[in-house]
Amino acid sequence: MAKAGVYQDFLTTLGHQEPSRVPVAVWNTRSALVRVPGAKRLLDYYQDVEIKLRSQLFPLDRFDDCLIIPGVWPDYGVALEASAFGSPIRWSDDNPPQAMPYMEQVADFKKMKPIDPREDGLMPKALKEYRYMLDNLDRKYVDRVGYLDGCAVTTGPLEVAAAMVGHTKLYVAFYDDVQLVHSFLEFITDGIIRYLKALEAIAGELKLVAMIEHVPGQISPEHFNEYAVPHISRIFGEFPRAIKLYHNEDGLSHILEDLPKLGSDMWHFGDVDPAEAKAAVGSALTLLGNLHPLRVLLEGTPAQVTAKAKECIKNLASGGGYVLCSGGGLAPGTSLENVEAMISAARG
Repeated sequence: MAKAGVYQDFLTTLGHQEPSRVPVAVWNTRSALVRVPGAKRLLDYYQDVEIKLRSQLFPLDRFDDCLIIPGVWPDYGVALEASAFGSPIRWSDDNPPQAMPYMEQVADFKKMKPIDPREDGLMPKALKEYRYMLDNLDRKYVDRVGYLDGCAVTTGPLEVAAAMVGHTKLYVAFYDDVQLVHSFLEFITDGIIRYLKALEAIAGELKLVAMIEHVPGQISPEHFNEYAVPHISRIFGEFPRAIKLYHNEDGLSHILEDLPKLGSDMWHFGDVDPAEAKAAVGSALTLLGNLHPLRVLLEGTPAQVTAKAKECIKNLASGGGYVLCSGGGLAPGTSLENVEAMISAARG
């Protein structure tokens, strides 16, 4: 019953009602907590689907009272979608794969054909891995965390665009040719939806759709509303029954009031004052965060983690709509003792 209660508390707080206790999640990307045989380099995680699956499930095996978010997925960081659109990928032993800009100008997309997830870039490998992961996912994990057999993660359309053409060229185009940028983002958005639908064909109806998108932290409110809102909301709108999660741990104080327009249910946040975040979006979005991954979870002591976690709970948990988590991706080398301190802080 205790395991079922973890997920029920999550659903309760997602509905902006106060749960029996604040749920705690481990943000589970690029295997920051990997403790599985055979994984000597981060590259092993990306090359071996069995290592990837066991690494993603490691927090559930190690800790009794946590969720893993985004869940079980063919994690290639933010490189996967850009690879399908033609970006070369740089690999290294101890860093996530990196998509390299290759377009001379935004208008070059007009020469491209729509992507096919079964053929282009890393997507065929990701689809194959996703099928393997779901086929080998022990039902005990799904019984504990009910969305694990239907998770999907994508990079947001602006971040994919920046990976393809470079941030500077994209931002200049924001001013120079509004319609061209919209056409480019529509082209990318169509491809992202096509990929997510391919994942759905494997899993059945998706239960959680997470988007990683950092560009809005670097642009004006006007450009956020012009370029981010229509395309991101279209992606989320394709999956009305799924839990939608928007990951952006950057300083977003300048667009807080506009974030609910994205159509997400949750926001994974970091570099924003918790009280400010709760006041601005707490009734519209469930907040996930915001223990600092470096200053608190990597460099702090368990006692310091506990104190900061309880401070987050005090500021954010009232009335529901809050999940305690790192305020961004965990740093490699984060101690299991500090993760345990974060989880224990929610036990009262």
